[in-house]
Amino acid sequence: MRKKTAILVVSYGCSHERMRAKTIGRIEADIQKAYPEYLISHAWTSQIIRRKCFEQKRIRIPGVKEAMEELFRRGIQQVVVQQTHLLNGLENRRMIEDVETFAEDFSQLIIGAPLLASYEDKRKVIHIIEEEIRLKNGEALALVGHGLKGGEEETLGELGAMFRELGYEDIFLGSMEGQPDFQSVLERIRRRNAKHILLTPFMIAAGKHAERDLCGEKDTSWKSRFEEAGFSTTCILKGLGEYEGIRQIFAEHVEDSLRILNKQSFGAYL
Repeated sequence: MRKKTAILVVSYGCSHERMRAKTIGRIEADIQKAYPEYLISHAWTSQIIRRKCFEQKRIRIPGVKEAMEELFRRGIQQVVVQQTHLLNGLENRRMIEDVETFAEDFSQLIIGAPLLASYEDKRKVIHIIEEEIRLKNGEALALVGHGLKGGEEETLGELGAMFRELGYEDIFLGSMEGQPDFQSVLERIRRRNAKHILLTPFMIAAGKHAERDLCGEKDTSWKSRFEEAGFSTTCILKGLGEYEGIRQIFAEHVEDSLRILNKQSFGAYL
C-alpha cells in the first residue's frame, strides 16, 4: 500500500445533492477505483457552497488549505492535486496559490491539469460532446457556462473556433455572465437557420444555477428567451461530470501527474 501518497481532488463545489453525486462524486469514485493504493481526499474552492452545504445538510467539506493541512497531519509525503475545473481561470489560480503555500511541507507535490489544458484535451472534449448529444437536421446545440472572469473567455473562444474547424458548425458556446452572451449565441444560431435548440450547461455539475438560469420558467432564463425568439427549445440538464469520457480525461491527468511525481519536487500544469 502506498498510503504515503495522496490524490487530492479539488472541485468548485455543488450544493445540489443528486447532481453532486452524479458528477463530482463520480469523478472522485473513478479516481479511487483507478488508484486504490493511494489515499484519495477532496476539497472545494467555493466557500459559499461549502457553508451552504454545512448549514443545510451538516455536510462539512474542507477548503484547499484545510485539506492540505489534514494531509500533512496524517504524514503524507507526496501529493497530487487534481482539480475538476474546466480551465485555468480565477478560481483555479486561487487554488494554485493555496497549494503553493505547502510546497515545503511535502517531499513531492504536483498540480494536475484542468479539463481544457491542452489542444488535445479540447479535441477530446469536443468529440465527447458531439458523440453524447447527436444533433438532427435543423437542430443547434447551445453549451452555456457560468459567468466568466480572469481570462477564461479566451479559452472558450478557442474552443468555439475548434468546434467550427472540426465541422461542428451547429454547436455554440455561451456564457451566462460574459462572452459569448445570449444575444451573440442567438444571432449565430439564426444564421444557421436552425429550427430547434438543445440547451445544456457547459459545467462540471448542472446544479441549481443551471436549473434556474438556463432552463427555468422565468422569462429571464435562456430557455425562455430562446422560445421568445421563436425557437422550440429542449433542455438537457446534464453536467459534464456525468459523461464517462470527461471523467476519463481527469483520470488521464492524474496518471500524467503520477508518472512525473518522482522527477521534480513541485510542479504546476503538465
